[in-house]
Amino acid sequence: MDLHQLKSFKTIVEKGSFLDAANELNYSLSAISYQMQQLENEIKFPLFEKIGRRMVPTEQSLKLIPHIKKMLDEMEQIRMLNAKDRKIEGSLTISVSDSILTYIIQPVLKEFIKKAPDVQLKLKVKNSYDIQKEVVHNEIDLGIHYNVYGYDNQIKVTEIKNFSIGLMASSNFPISERNFNLENQIKNSCIINNDPNAVYQIYFRDYLKERNLKFTGQTLEVWSIEATKQSVMNNLGVACLPRFVATNELKKGEIEEILIKDFKQNIMLIVAHHSNKWISPAMNLFLNLLKEIISDQENEI
Repeated sequence: MDLHQLKSFKTIVEKGSFLDAANELNYSLSAISYQMQQLENEIKFPLFEKIGRRMVPTEQSLKLIPHIKKMLDEMEQIRMLNAKDRKIEGSLTISVSDSILTYIIQPVLKEFIKKAPDVQLKLKVKNSYDIQKEVVHNEIDLGIHYNVYGYDNQIKVTEIKNFSIGLMASSNFPISERNFNLENQIKNSCIINNDPNAVYQIYFRDYLKERNLKFTGQTLEVWSIEATKQSVMNNLGVACLPRFVATNELKKGEIEEILIKDFKQNIMLIVAHHSNKWISPAMNLFLNLLKEIISDQENEI
């Protein structure tokens, strides 16, 4: 059984097609097809089945993926045994929440690329709940997100920093609509969010339900933290956001926070990885930079 064949199979599964995997690995389509034929001959069961026009991995073949990942990790460890004085190489796959990527870890990425330019860095933007699933299934190297349900002891979790959240509105938002402390109200406005499953959106929805506060306007899901902020500034509605997202706009008076007496929520930024994950030099460097740089940041006003 050839390690290149196993890596090719893993890449086909991840990319979703033979062609995309061939492009990723710099193989011809015929070469990667031949590898799969050879691998099937050796393992004695089909790797793919044809559904419509697509070749889809069989249920049995998908059971190979965790073993392949473990083998590739171990091969990388062997390769790095004598790498103390060598440059940091390899790849690092990180899933991160939109707001964290946009506003928090840019300095970390800049320093990491400077110190490890030969590492292939793959960033995926997802919400905290999806990232948590990827970490549990050991599908990524690192998950950087807000703490939600918590993990079991199979996952190594490091708390990085605590952030506060608040309800943001335009400076032109009507004064008459700004009281969110009283119960049983109807608000003549819209709620704007970048992701309905963002943890701070869930906190805000729970508060509205508890207080029986309803909005006459639509819920605008814009799926971008920047678009959410711009929509608030243009007085399209209100948005519950981490305060660091609107630091500059709050200072300039372009956005104002609506203070709510009983809504004082915090979100904890964490980094997580599976305990079975090998801490490669690239991963170790990123973790150290994350802890050093973020702890020194002053994002809240």
